[in-house]
Order: sequence, then structure tokens, then C-alpha cells
Amino acid sequence: MTSNEIAELDIQKSIHKHIDDFNSFRFNAGAGAGKTYALIETLKYVTINKIAATKSPQKVACITYTNVAVNEIKSRLGNSDAVKVSTIHERIWKIIKRAQPQLLICHKEKIEEVIEKNKQDLLGSPKAQFFNDLEQPEQQEFLEFAIQTKDLFYQSKKLNAAPFRHAYNTEINKPEFLDNCLRNVRNFKFVVGLLYKKQRLKVCLERIDTGEIKRVEYDSKVNSDRLHYMKFSHDTLLEYGLKLVETYPTLCRIIIDSYPYFFIDEYQDTHSNVVKFVKTIHDYAIENNKDWVVGYFGDTAQSIYDDGVGRKIEGLHDGLVNVDKIFNRRSHQQIIDVANNIRADQIVQVPIFEERNTGSVRFYYNNSEDKLTTAQQFLVEYKNELVTHNGESGDISPEDTKIHCLVLTNKLMANFNGFGDVYEVFQKSAIYYDNLNTQVLSQQLEKLHPTVLAIFHLIKLYQDILQGKVSYYDVFGTSSRNMAFSKASLIIRELGNTEVASLKNWVDLIIDRLDNSNAKEVLGKVLINRVNHFEGDVISADVFRSSLLDSINILMNEDSEDEDKAKEKNDSILELPITSLMNWANFIYGIEADDISYHTYHGTKGEEYKNVAIILEHSFGKINKDKFKNYFNVIQQNEEEKKRLLSDREVEEKHINTQNLLYVASSRAIKNLRVLYLDDISEIKEGIETIFGESKPWPIEDNHIPE
Repeated sequence: MTSNEIAELDIQKSIHKHIDDFNSFRFNAGAGAGKTYALIETLKYVTINKIAATKSPQKVACITYTNVAVNEIKSRLGNSDAVKVSTIHERIWKIIKRAQPQLLICHKEKIEEVIEKNKQDLLGSPKAQFFNDLEQPEQQEFLEFAIQTKDLFYQSKKLNAAPFRHAYNTEINKPEFLDNCLRNVRNFKFVVGLLYKKQRLKVCLERIDTGEIKRVEYDSKVNSDRLHYMKFSHDTLLEYGLKLVETYPTLCRIIIDSYPYFFIDEYQDTHSNVVKFVKTIHDYAIENNKDWVVGYFGDTAQSIYDDGVGRKIEGLHDGLVNVDKIFNRRSHQQIIDVANNIRADQIVQVPIFEERNTGSVRFYYNNSEDKLTTAQQFLVEYKNELVTHNGESGDISPEDTKIHCLVLTNKLMANFNGFGDVYEVFQKSAIYYDNLNTQVLSQQLEKLHPTVLAIFHLIKLYQDILQGKVSYYDVFGTSSRNMAFSKASLIIRELGNTEVASLKNWVDLIIDRLDNSNAKEVLGKVLINRVNHFEGDVISADVFRSSLLDSINILMNEDSEDEDKAKEKNDSILELPITSLMNWANFIYGIEADDISYHTYHGTKGEEYKNVAIILEHSFGKINKDKFKNYFNVIQQNEEEKKRLLSDREVEEKHINTQNLLYVASSRAIKNLRVLYLDDISEIKEGIETIFGESKPWPIEDNHIPE
């Protein structure tokens, strides 16, 4: 055993000692350090020495960021009833879901907050001016009329202005002032929508107060609240969990007694409410002399998500013992050197195996306007280099020459992956530009925009039926147990035997089968199971069509008043080629087929690849103009000027975010790293070379990238 391996064991033993002494700690380790290994060893130690040895009925809680990470930990840990490995949301829900009376209070308060917010929206929005100009009796008459004509509203909601007005003008008992209210149809829809929402929530409150409703549920399949259905989503779950432990100390005691050992993986990506939740429990344990330990495992330098706690953990949860690890089990020295240059903090890594010193890093730049073609040519040459080099050294495996290309801009990545048209359409939606990366391209489904997620599920359903490789249970869910085989097979045949060229074709086919199939009730169950529709949304073809098209309209035209343009934007989604949408779905699902795979920086979190190419540019989209140019400019300044530039809190946060993105991208490489900068670097060359070493123009004169 080498001296490095002995030192690594000593670090692990220090974690065990903190557990023995119930000292809560934060394990900090850079990329490739074996954080998951350290976590697994910790879980094994606790299971064997604290749970099994004492035959304790207590459990160990291990929470992490994604289902992928959950499965990775479970596969490496093996079967253990003592360790409960889950996502953050799943564990918190299991902890609090039995506290239904208290959850009902939280839910009621949330509904009251939303009602108040809707009231303020109604009073303060220019779109509600026509309603606010009405006298009080007229407002009441308008409300009563809106409630009486609710079916008409939802049947007509997707219509353009003229037919929408006509639908209302046929009503016999309409208010005299209605024509004036309908002058701007979009504003009318906005106000009526708010009134309906307020009514639904008020009815829900009454049912809670009378005791008719006694339960509230977390819905893990959707990423927006449905409060009037007594269902809430991810962020609200964390909000409720924090409120419960802060309000009811008894819950803290129950958690401590149930899970005396509490471990959090990838803590830097954890929402601040989770850290506050854990800190509240920790404080209770200290104040009441309870034995309880929490261990955070992660790395602040890899915090790249906007809702992650990152470096703020130091202020949110103090009193922790820091355990740092500097050994890197993943990469060769050349890659580690670059990663160390980027993070520039107390974690200065070294390879745990000294022989890992044959990697290579090359930095190139090209200011061509045709960035896509230039990058493609660069990757072809990189590929040829790998084939030539590995051919000379012996047998070649596919992994030896496979390249994982990380691109900064979503547009470039989408074009590389064959769904540029899909991304272009979503760019025109009502999603704020800086949210596109998360709400359209995230491989964590709970982060996708609700309508984007519904489209994704529709496409995955099409793919599964087309490929014919899934079980009936995959398609129909638990309802398959009480389903006639003949009807199940009929609907799959009907959906799978029709040629589909676009999303519209696929939606039209579903609508047609909901209308005309002998197995239409079975199709409704498919949509509930696979597309996460509520039962009320699939009771008929008309309702399904209206529900889907309405959600698409909201996605594409949230505040638009140009109805012709709104229809054009809606049609642009429906007309997307099914092949492009499947390429997009494959990207979301992490399916790779080619010898060059393309990812966004965010999408590679936690991954490692033998050969990495990074495509860099000055800007990260329109909002983050000159993001990387500004970063490299700061890097090349003297300490005094650097301090001055970063004295602004907002500038410093942007700098840290850029640094973390570059760190995550560069540290994915095991052996070979190539960087191509697709802008003029003359003003930032010194900063670039501080991190990557010598930079060279590409293509180089002899048209060959040196080994």
C-alpha cells in the first residue's frame, strides 16, 4: 500500500471517529476524489458497528440529489435494510407524511398565501384594469356570470379573439357591460382565470375547515403545485418540511430517534431549505443532549445549480467539523493541474496513483463565424489523433477513441445532437432565457417546465410503443393488473401502426383514438400513467385536446396579445418533426449512440470520460454576455485589481459560478482534454494560459494536433 493510500485510509478513519463521537461534519473533496466511495465506507461502518452490533431498530438516512445517484449508491452498498437511500424529496416526504394534521395547517396557510397573491395580482395588474374599473355590484355580477359559464370558458379558451367573443355573445343572461370587458380577450381570460383559481382555492379551504378533507399529498410526478387537489410539488415539500420541524419540536425528536445517523450526498446542490431543515434538527439534538450526527459529503467548487446551497452552507449550518481530502482517483496529473488552477482554494489535489502522469491537455482558439462547422472539424481531427495514437500503442477499445464534447451554449449542443429545431422553438416560449437550460434540457425531470415535461412523456410513450420493447406494466402502470389483455394490445396496435411525422400527428392520433377506439378507456389510463395527466384531463378527446393545447398556449404565449402570432408559435411546437423530438428525448434520457457524444456543462455533473473536448465561447447565451471573457479577464489581474473587481457581490457570484462551471467541465476528463475557444482571445490570453498553459491557433500549420 502506498503512502497516499495510507493517508486516504486515515481520512476515512477520521470520519469514523467523528461518528463515534457524534460530531457532525462536512466532508469536502474535489472532483474524482472518491466522495461516493467515502460515503459508502461510512454507511458500511455505521451499519456494521452502530446498527447491527447493537441490534438497533433505528435506521441510517442517506439522501442525495437524483434518482441516478440513489441507484449508484444502492448498487455499490448492496442490500441493506438498515440504510434508507433516497432522494432528498422522497426522504423528507417519508419523514413528514404521517403528520397529516400539521401538514393540513401548512397547506391551508399556503392556500391563503396564494389567494392573497392572486388578490394582489388582480388589483395590481394592468390586464385587470377593466375589472377593477367596475363598481362593486358589477364585479359581483361579473363573478357570478363567470362561474355560471365556466364550461363555456374552457371550451372556448383556445379560440382567437373574434370567435371567443362570439361564443360569449350568444349567452342570453350576459351582463350589459360584458362587451366592454371583452374588448381585450387576453385580459378577459387572465381575469377569469384568476377568479376561477380563487374560487377553487376557497372551496378547498372550506372543505378543510369542515373536516371533509383530511389528507394532503406530495406529488413527485409534477413540478408545480395543485393546491386545490390537495397536492403539492418539490419546492413546496421542502417548505412544508422546514416549517414542520421549526414549529413542532416533537418531530425533531422523532427524526433523531428514527435516524440517528443522517448523511447528505452532493450537499452543494442541496436547496437551502434542506440545510435549514437539518440544522433545526441538529440544534434540537444539542439543546436536548441527544446523540445525533449529520455528515455532508460534497464540494462547493462543483455547485453549478441556481437553487443549490453552494458556499452558503458555511453560514446556514455552522458548528460542523471540516474533513478535507486532496487525493484524486480519477484523473492523470495533467488534468488535475488544470483543475487545481481553476479552483485555487484549500483543496489542492494530487493523483493517488503516481503512475497516472501520462495525460495531455491542449488549448486552441479559432475566431471563425461558422462555429458549428469549425467545432465539427476540430472534433474530427481530435478523433483521428486518438485513433492514430491508440493504434500505435496496441489494441483499441471503443472507449479509447470515444470523445465526450462539452459545449457551453445550449443552441450549439442541440444542433450537434440533432434537435436544434426543438431548442429554437422553445427559445421563443415564455420561459425566461436564463431558465432554458434547466426547464428544457435538464436530465433531472423534476426541473423541466411542466408543459415541456408533458411533451417529453408523450414522446417517450411514442418511442416505447414504436420500439415495442416495454412491458404492459411500463405502459399502463398498476392499472394493467385489472385490464383485459385484448383491449391493452388493441390500443398499443392502434397507436403503433400509424405513421407519425410530427408532434401534431401523434397528438391527433391520440385524440382520434380517445374518440373512436373500442379501447379508449384504456388509452386514458395510459395517459394518466405515462404522461401524468389527471383523470379529469382524459375523460374525453375534447378535454384532452383542450388541456394540452391550453398548456402549450400558456408556455408559448403567456403575456402575448398578438393572437395571430400566438397561433403561429403554438403551431411551431405541434409541427416539430418527431425525429427531432426523439433526439431531444434521448438527450434528456441520457441515451448515447455515436462515437462523439455532446453534452452541456451542467449535464455532465458527476460523470467521468477518458477523452473530453470543451467548446468555449465568450458568452453563455444572451443574458450571460461575456461570461467567460469576464472570468478570464479577472484571472489575469494582479491581486489588488482582482479584489477590486470582485468587491461587488453580484460580480463575485457570477465569477464563482463561471469558475465552478469550468471546473466541473475540465475535471470530467480522465486522461485527455482538448479545449477550443471560438472567439478572439487576444484580450484574455494571459488569463487563459494561467489555467491551461500555452494556447495555440487552430487549425495549426501542419494540420496535426500533437500528441
